[in-house]
Formats: sequence, C-alpha cells, structure tokens
Amino acid sequence: MKTNFIGAVVLCAVISLTLGSEYQYYDDNNKTCIEVKTDVKFTLTNGKETIEFDGTNFTVKSGDCASPSESVATLILTTVKEDLLSLEFKTNAQKEASMGAMFTFSPDEYFPETPEATAINLIDTGDQILGNNTQLFQCNSIQTLTLNGTLKDTTYTMYMDMTNTQIQAFDIKNGKLSSDVFVCSADQMTTTAQNVSTEQVTTATSSGTTEATTATTNVTAQTTPTTPNATSEAPTTNSTMEPTTKANTTAEGPTTAPTTAPTTAAPTPMPPKSTYKVMAGGKTCLIMEGSFQMMVTINKTTIIVDVPLSNEVNVTGICASKNETESSITITPKSGPLKSLTFDFKINKNKDMADKSELVSMSAEVMVDGKVEPISANKTLLVLSNPKLFYKCDVGSNFTADKVIFKYEQLKVQAFNVENEKFAENGEDCSEDVGPIPAPGNIPVNTYAVTEGNKTCIVFKGSMKFVIPYVAKSGNATEPVGLPEKFTVSGSCNTLLYGEVSQKMEVKFYEDWILTIHFTDSDNKTDVQNQLTADSSDKYYISQIELEYEYNSNLFVKADESILGKKAKFTAANLTLWETGKGKSYMCNKESTINLSSKDGFELTVSKVQYQAFKKGNSNDFGDASECAADEETNSIVPIAVGAALAGLVIIVLIAYLIGRKRSRAGYEQV
Repeated sequence: MKTNFIGAVVLCAVISLTLGSEYQYYDDNNKTCIEVKTDVKFTLTNGKETIEFDGTNFTVKSGDCASPSESVATLILTTVKEDLLSLEFKTNAQKEASMGAMFTFSPDEYFPETPEATAINLIDTGDQILGNNTQLFQCNSIQTLTLNGTLKDTTYTMYMDMTNTQIQAFDIKNGKLSSDVFVCSADQMTTTAQNVSTEQVTTATSSGTTEATTATTNVTAQTTPTTPNATSEAPTTNSTMEPTTKANTTAEGPTTAPTTAPTTAAPTPMPPKSTYKVMAGGKTCLIMEGSFQMMVTINKTTIIVDVPLSNEVNVTGICASKNETESSITITPKSGPLKSLTFDFKINKNKDMADKSELVSMSAEVMVDGKVEPISANKTLLVLSNPKLFYKCDVGSNFTADKVIFKYEQLKVQAFNVENEKFAENGEDCSEDVGPIPAPGNIPVNTYAVTEGNKTCIVFKGSMKFVIPYVAKSGNATEPVGLPEKFTVSGSCNTLLYGEVSQKMEVKFYEDWILTIHFTDSDNKTDVQNQLTADSSDKYYISQIELEYEYNSNLFVKADESILGKKAKFTAANLTLWETGKGKSYMCNKESTINLSSKDGFELTVSKVQYQAFKKGNSNDFGDASECAADEETNSIVPIAVGAALAGLVIIVLIAYLIGRKRSRAGYEQV
C-alpha cells in the first residue's frame, strides 16, 4: 500500500521536541496507520567499546501499512549516517500482535578502529508482545529489546531501552488510536479509569505560523485478554519483555486501565508529481520528475512550501556536453512563496566502482514574513546513478540543507546523457526502494507460503543466498546476494512444467527481483487433452529454480557501468533436488551449496531449510521430515561416539579381567 511518509517526517520533526520520540506513518488518506511513541535509549557495543544515543537520532524513512486482510506492517527509521532501524509488526491467527526489530549499520561508523566493512544486521532475540491487534500497547516502565549480530568474528549487540511507550500498528480507525489498551505487566497499574493528561502539541501550518493544540480526553481503557480463557495471561516469547493483561469477568464488567491517547494532526499532503525539463538547442538535455515539498524554518517561523507543477513555472538550466561533468536546473515559479530553486549536478569519477552522478548543491529563495530569504547547501545531497542511466526513488526520502528540509516522492532524474528526449531505457533504484540488504554472513531464515483460496499447498523455510557472476570494473567477479526479510510471495498450486504436474512458488524482493521454485510430482504427466492426471505418485522434488534480477549499484557495488540497470534471468532446469514423499517434508539444517551452473559459477547456498509441497488443508505446519544426509551424519555422531566409548570400556574391562586371572593362576602354581 502506497503511503505518504514524507508528511510523517515533517510531523515528527516538529513534535519530537515536546513528546520525546514519536514516529508515525500514514495511509493514502493521510490518516495514521502506525504509531510508535517512546522515550528510547540505544546502547551499541562491540564487546570492548560502548556507544549510546537516543531516539531523536532517527527519523521516519519509509514503511508499509497493513490492510485489513494483511498480517504484517513495517516502519523503517533512518539516521544521518544512513543507518536503518526496521520495525516489523506481525499479527497471527490468534490476533496477537508483536513487534520485531532489525538495525542495519556499518561498524566502522561507530567504532573507528574497526576495519572498513560491509553493513551488518542486528536482529532482535525475541519480539515485543503488543497484545491484541486491535489494542493500543502501553508501558511506562522500562522495556528492553536486545539485538545481536556477528561480522568477521566480532559480535555486536544493541539494547533498545524504552519507557513511556505507546505502540499501535493494526486496526487504527480513521487515524485514531484505540481506547482499548494492552498494559504491560511491569506497570502494575490500577484498574480505575482516569482522565488523560493534557498534552501540548506544536505543529507548523502552511501560512508559516505555529498552532498549539491542547487535548483533554476522558478515556475508559478496557484490557481484554488475548486468549479465550479470560483469567489467563497473554502469551510470552523468549524476549526479556513479557507484558501481560488480565480481565475481571465478574458481573460488574471488565477491569479498566488509564491510557494516554495522543492528539495527532494530519500531515501536509505532498503535491502531485510533475516533470521538469532543461532544453538546449531545442532538445531535452536534463529531466527531473517527482513530487517535491520544502519545510523552511527562518528564525521562529516555519512554512511548508510546495514546488509548483511544471505548467506553473519556468525552467532553465545548464546542460553538459558529452565530455563535461556538470549540469544544473533552475525552477522559477510564476507566483507563490517560492521564488527560485536550483539544483547542481556533477559526475564523480571512481577507479574501482562505476562513475556516479550526484546532486552536489541546492539554492533557493523563499518569501517568509514578507521578506525573500536565501537558502543554500553546498554539499553532496544525493548520490544518484551512473551518468548514462536514470535514478529512481518511488518511496522517496528527504535531505536537510540550510534552514530547510527538502522532501521528495516518486523521484526520477537524469542529469546527463539524455537521448531521444526521454529517460534512458535502464535506471537504478534508490536504496529505499530496494530495501534493507542483509550482510552475506547474516542471511535471515524466512518462511514462505503459497495459498490459493483456503488451501496452503507449499511451505518453504530457510536461509538462501545466491552467488551471482557479473562484470566488474576489474574484470569478471561474483557477488553473494541473500534473500532479505522483506518480500512478497505468490505462486500456483496446480500448474504444468514441461508436461508434468507441478506447483510453483514466486518470491519477489529487492523491488524487481523474482525467485521462482518449481516442485514436480515424480510420476504424473498430462493426457492427450493436456489435462492433469490423477495423483498417483508418492514422491516429489524441486525440478527448476529461476532467478530474475537486476544489476544495480546497491547490490553490485563494483559493477562495470556497461551492465548497470540491466535485467537478467538465470534458469537451472531438469533438477531432481531434495526428493521426499507426499505428506512429508524435506529438512536440512546443515549449510550446503548447490552448483546451479558449472559454466559461470552461479550458486545457491542454503541452510536451516525445510519445505513441503503438494500439501493438503490450510495449515502452514510441516509433515514428518526426511532429513538430508548431512543432518543424518551429524545425528549419528553421538551414538557412534557413545558406542565407541562403550566398546573401549568393554575392552579395558576384558584386559583387566585377563590380567587378574593370569596373576591368580601364577600365585596358585607358586604355592
């Protein structure tokens, strides 16, 4: 679901000064769909050094609201170091909600003596239970999430210590948080309703003034148990945070607990997308399109300024010839508070990596309180794409310049090498669109399920990483690319592959990547009318693996510019992989590497794998497992060792017995 998170950044930037750390995400109607409000302290350590920072270091970057039929919602926060804190909210079949966390960062940014390395993901060791998915979670006491990860033999740990916390990610109706509150056990709050405290919220208006909103609400918070047994406690996980809630089921009705329902203001909506072109010699030489908005703060006055549509502005600029490395675009509105806006672009030459076009400066003039105020930022604001390609960022983000936060959505820009009056055929996605990329040594274990109607026919669990060959600037190379935690699944429970009865699972990730795995019945084929035959086989296996992917600089950092933006597809057919029986699953916990192509080195490395196809019913549970040889070998080590030890003991006892008999006989003969 597409959401207007840029407005969320504006709101957070204003209210976090008075309400601690508050992160909100909005749906298409600019209504709150995710709310996280907490006073949070982060403690990051590598075992030797410790760094502390608070929640004000983070702003909202992107997210995904959960529709009524969806069970997952996400909120992604970022820092000025471009670290990512991904919060994932889940609800299960019992309508229990929980929150997990993943922190992505580069260790050398925090620990200077650390050798420069790729980013690492720290994963929480146990999710935070949030109660029922219709409730607002509330906990004033300290609650801690612990996140761990290991990179190059160093274990990193981050503690999220949260107090004065309110969280809701599901069933927020019309942008208003639920009055039904799930209270953590640590609070041990009283069961009488109380008046909500008065809150003062300061927001910026489009006229440049500030408005103070005071809200006093009398709320009766009903704590509903999350299990059918009204006297039981809510389930817990292996997290150190185990909130519970109880209800009194006497005739007087359920118990109540106080809550604080924050006053929320709708963000300023983004303007429509528009396209701006710089012309030279009657031809387009620079194209930029998107939805753009500025939050300008001069002294104590803050105004929101939209960049007008292309038919409401004049566009000029400087084009770069074939060998030049600088270009610019100037947008001059015909009316309104924005008087001019200029972006300067430059090509950054790299030896080992592909060249990059960059947005290196911005300048603007804005009317504030009757006076034209200059704004400028002479620094690299955005690293874009290879100069021969376009740069795209649909999710959008923001950058901060002098006195302004500049926000953008649906951005697409090409500042160099424009041909035929249009964008290049290929482009590169921003990191926000691609999503968090797991480190090669920390690939998550995901569960994928294919469901049609009320039938779940495929369940696949495991950690998967492809080794993909590509052309780097230094020559032929390979890149390990793991499947991330964020993905979508589709597929078919009834299809054909080369005339054989099959099922398939399609996993989409990194925006444009698609992994397709085909599962084939060992014996079944089709009849002459191409109809599926009866289910006669008792075996099935993985028969084909396909990967559609795109060469982009987010994943192939050292790629040669000749392949950037291009899509590719690899197919490994005629496989007979991991065969098992109908009604059973295949399991292999040991890491193993499958050589999908000896010609070019295309490999798939898997671990902690379990899968079952041709399932019956609607459960995601696995049937009895057929273990792989590697697991069976591991499982046999203990009995073999025990047997060897017992055999050795028997031999020792026998030798001792023989020695004893020999000595006794010698003594008898001597007598």
